[in-house]
Amino acid sequence: MIRRRVAIRSTSARRAALAGIAALALGLLVGCEAPPEPSEEPPPAAEAAYVGAATCGACHADAFQAWASSHHALAMQVPTDANVLGDFDDASFEAGGVSTRFARDGEAFTVETDGADGALRTFPIAFTFGASPLQQYLVETAPGRLQALSIAWDARPSGQRWFHLYPDAAGHLADVLHWTQPSHNWNSMCADCHSTGVRKQYDAATGAFATTYAELNVACEACHGPGSLHVEAPATPYGGAAAEIDTCAPCHSRRAQLAEGFQPGKPLLDFYLPAAVTPPLYHADGQILEEVYVYGSFLQSRMHQEGVTCADCHDAHSARLRFVGNALCTQCHSEAPPPRFPTLAERAKQYDDAAHHFHAAAECVDCHMPSRTYMGVDERRDHSFRVPRPDLSTAYAVPNACNGCHQDRDAAWADAAIREQAEHHPKRGAADVLALATSGHFAAEAVLAVAAGEAGLPGIVRRSALLALGIHEFGRSEDAIAAGVRDADPLVRLGAIEHLERLPEGPRFGAVKRLLQDPLKAVRVAAAPAAATYLTQAIAPAERALITTALDEYRATLAINAERAEAHTNLASLETALNDPVAAAAALDQALALAPNWIPALINLADLHRAAGRDAEAGPLLARAAALQPPSGDAAYAYGLWFIRQGQAARGLEQLQRAQDLDPQHLRNGYVLALALNAAGDSDKAIATLESTLRRFGGHRALLVALATFHRERGELAAALTYAERLQDVFGASYAGLVTELEAANR
Repeated sequence: MIRRRVAIRSTSARRAALAGIAALALGLLVGCEAPPEPSEEPPPAAEAAYVGAATCGACHADAFQAWASSHHALAMQVPTDANVLGDFDDASFEAGGVSTRFARDGEAFTVETDGADGALRTFPIAFTFGASPLQQYLVETAPGRLQALSIAWDARPSGQRWFHLYPDAAGHLADVLHWTQPSHNWNSMCADCHSTGVRKQYDAATGAFATTYAELNVACEACHGPGSLHVEAPATPYGGAAAEIDTCAPCHSRRAQLAEGFQPGKPLLDFYLPAAVTPPLYHADGQILEEVYVYGSFLQSRMHQEGVTCADCHDAHSARLRFVGNALCTQCHSEAPPPRFPTLAERAKQYDDAAHHFHAAAECVDCHMPSRTYMGVDERRDHSFRVPRPDLSTAYAVPNACNGCHQDRDAAWADAAIREQAEHHPKRGAADVLALATSGHFAAEAVLAVAAGEAGLPGIVRRSALLALGIHEFGRSEDAIAAGVRDADPLVRLGAIEHLERLPEGPRFGAVKRLLQDPLKAVRVAAAPAAATYLTQAIAPAERALITTALDEYRATLAINAERAEAHTNLASLETALNDPVAAAAALDQALALAPNWIPALINLADLHRAAGRDAEAGPLLARAAALQPPSGDAAYAYGLWFIRQGQAARGLEQLQRAQDLDPQHLRNGYVLALALNAAGDSDKAIATLESTLRRFGGHRALLVALATFHRERGELAAALTYAERLQDVFGASYAGLVTELEAANR
């Protein structure tokens, strides 16, 4: 069963006892000298404990009443007639060949559906989960383990029906979205944001959870911190000086958890690592795509840069919008903007007017916060507050608000309409940088390197610019990464970490050591894997100690998520860097025990076999990965290379072509396919593939070298010379010899 944790406030008694022992030991060491004077330092501050929302409500009645009907208060409840919204009157629902039945058994609510083995089983409903616009239900499938059913109740007045969140996964036990899979595990995926003061308490040895929480729902202390000290001394300042968005971000963001115990006032990046704004989570220009919540889009916005916070639009206790309709926006965007936002004074005017939006009537949010529907019925708005950019739709195939309504017209029409009627066309900004970062184009490097250091851009955008520099070769990338390591914004430092290998050896080690001493855990643990290989080298004892400490901290973050296959895959990568293939293989075996269809573990385990000279054992693993649905370009790529190593070129080409078809946005896929085609004797198709890749990604060195080489091998010296001259023009004198050789041969 799920246990409710009883929080006990610590005292200073144990600390005082330890201090006394330490003083005694010091006295023994120094002989008969007089004992030291008692320390005048104050005793350590007592730790606050959770007291519960009812205690808070005794003094803060208005705030309590506003909260009591909020989505936070209804986030998780014990099932009763009053709060179970779904039809449990012997109702049935069919999906994927499975007939699910919802019923009552006395006071209990039950569901009969397919279990992990595919057989129908009856489960009692343990908790309700949410209330609007849908309600899910949790069942206990093993002691302490709660799973969220993927059949939910449409709670909208227009809905009032059972529906399946993922119809394509219905009935497919191996699908990652089947309700019995880790993706629907409450302890790991949901609890931290639907309850207060959660401790996951997963036992990796037994696979069991003993999860606890201070309060079942998202209560007062989830946002204000434990309140016992405030109750004892109400005049004492309560909680730390929390940045408002950092209080909301742990739950309203796509992120990985690094540690438990976050409280308002503590640094967000000591407990969570926010996801980067990159596909497939976001569209190329940073618009929401997958279920990314709010934080990542809001940090892109001019609103955030100017100091707007969550509570400017949302009441902190009821979580409702402060105003209805356009009044929410015109509280600031008006002829008399608040003095708090001085930049608005420069553009003060009537915004809720056809002169601005050139429609007879318009909702601000429809143009500046287009929505996307998640979980079947849950419409959520993009919080990047962007100006519609149909020009980016034309260039990068991203959506835009104009064509969201004018679906009978194309993006070119929408772009022309905006250029004709708008006061000015949007200036280059975050969306342009993000879109360019996804392009992989050779010409993007210079722009992205500059953007990475541009203080006027949001840090989360500069992070994406740095992340995109991995395929680029010029010194601009190296300089941008070196500067990013020292940037004041931790999100920028996180972006620089990804490509530390681009730095020369000396500066790289210096950068690693600097990052391992960063004040924020997210930065330290992100840098730790890059430091692992230095432990296999001769380094100073102090450097070895620094790296060992960082790796211990990194391993601790993996242990926090030991129920997830991803954690064990990351551990395997660390063990590989430490030259321990046995430990790496054991970690990957554990990942596959948790998630048998986890493609990264299958590919990495196959690569371990290859490196150990047992490539034949890699084949079945890669075949398994390549057969999974939805298909993976990475799996097809790895399987194709395996066939080529086995001398089965035709089957290898088939898989490499599949990788290219599945993921044409990956420069590697077109390049390697061309190499394999040429090796198989099909130089015509190899050159055509390279030229197509060149048109898509621009003049990357590897593409130009391959084209020059293939044409020279075919005796097409003029064509080879053309590519050699491009190499010399762009990459310098190192290609002068090739140009001279081809010029002489072409005379």
